[in-house]
Amino acid sequence: MSGSKGRSKQQGVSDVPREIELKLELASGTAEDLLTHPLLNKAQPLPKQSGQLHAVYFDTDDHALHREGISLRIRRRNGKAIQTIKAEGPHKGIAMDRGEWETPVDGELDLAAACGTPLGKLIADKTMRVGIKPAFSVETDRRAFEAKFDGAVIEVALDCAKASGGDRTITFSEIELELRQGKAGALFALARRLSEAAPLRLSTVAKSERGYRLLDEEVLRPVRAGKIKLPKDATCAETFQVIARSCLAQMVENEALVRLTQEPDALHQMRVGLRRLRAAISLFRSQLLSDSESAEIRSNLRWAGQALGAARDLDVFIERLRSMDDAVPDPSHMEEIERRRTEAYRNLLETLESHRFMDVILQTAAWIEAGAWMASGEKGRKSVRERPARDFAAAELSRRFKRIRKLAKHLRDVGDEERHELRIRIKKLRYGTEFFASLFTSAKASKRRKTFSSLLAELQEHLGDLNDLAVGGSLAMYLPEVSPKRLERQREKLLDKSEASLRVLAKADPFWL
Repeated sequence: MSGSKGRSKQQGVSDVPREIELKLELASGTAEDLLTHPLLNKAQPLPKQSGQLHAVYFDTDDHALHREGISLRIRRRNGKAIQTIKAEGPHKGIAMDRGEWETPVDGELDLAAACGTPLGKLIADKTMRVGIKPAFSVETDRRAFEAKFDGAVIEVALDCAKASGGDRTITFSEIELELRQGKAGALFALARRLSEAAPLRLSTVAKSERGYRLLDEEVLRPVRAGKIKLPKDATCAETFQVIARSCLAQMVENEALVRLTQEPDALHQMRVGLRRLRAAISLFRSQLLSDSESAEIRSNLRWAGQALGAARDLDVFIERLRSMDDAVPDPSHMEEIERRRTEAYRNLLETLESHRFMDVILQTAAWIEAGAWMASGEKGRKSVRERPARDFAAAELSRRFKRIRKLAKHLRDVGDEERHELRIRIKKLRYGTEFFASLFTSAKASKRRKTFSSLLAELQEHLGDLNDLAVGGSLAMYLPEVSPKRLERQREKLLDKSEASLRVLAKADPFWL
């Protein structure tokens, strides 16, 4: 949105104007449906922010600015031109938190205005500077309002837009909620209210990103888990929010790719994002997230995970069949499995387009930012929220490691379900190791953590293979027959490997102590 007046400022970098913006895609219907909502009926129209917007985005041939998380554009409206530089914030999440610098221009780039911005450092290289040229354009029909909601002042923009790049174009409708005053949680609360009038899907795709996707389909690649960067003095509440935002963002970004491409790895990474989020909730549950709203969120995310399961299981099964060296799958069997996969993806896409799924994501985002767990005045809750994250992480990782070592002593004596439960505990500890890594950064801690993570990954794989042997399922009939003796040999071999890895893990030095 235009203008930097009222921009929220991020603590520690108060000299940098910040844009905190929530973007929602109109899944179906029209912008007119949204305008019927009472909250927009009461909102103050902003004619100076509305109208036809013509934006040209600039980059080098190899998209060097985009790789660095920087966008550069000139937007024209009513004969006036504004140059805007945006740079991604330190914590990538659902709400776009970006540095933003705006300069009135005469229609041509003013790169001198980039001094003191992330772009300024980049174009210090003359070759880079002279290589910047128009890359694509975005035409937008905007209707803007100012809404007061939940103690916040929010600029609301309804956009019907068209991006053009190369010889391709794409049209889309979206709503942007930009925080002018107040807390970011109000953005999510308003989004849920507006979704009563029309289905709104949480989006992390900026207009610039849509343009780059027209130029380079390689941009449409699955999004893997990003590194979690935590301040050394982070509190428990701040830490959970940083982790949860990252996990949900991974899920949402890959969901968009699943709808576009139905690629197996996109669905896998979407599921990874969801599992990481559920693991994060588990880590903080007993002390921070034991309220009824948090329980509802856990239930909703469990449902979402089940919705992803059938299609992903078939992807894994097909990959397993194709990788078998000692048997060629029957063509008729492969045809039937592919048919079932097509049906599973059709059902999955219907779920992703459902109001329930979209609302679960919006509700989860709102809960992360401003759920009851953040406002609870219950005795001891505030002290838990403000507890140093480093102390919490050390205690929680120690507790979980102790439990795993205890269960591991009886690996051969327990049933398949108990071994599967051990694998889940190991996976959660592994995620916890990733989440809290930036709190323990000494050379010794880093070395120990790498060893620890490697052992957990190895164990997770062995126990996963054991679980595959134990659980036949409805697809077992399509696998080549394996003699019981061979199955038992495989099982014993995996048990031996698991026990050996567990013995090494039990003696490993915790990196958090």
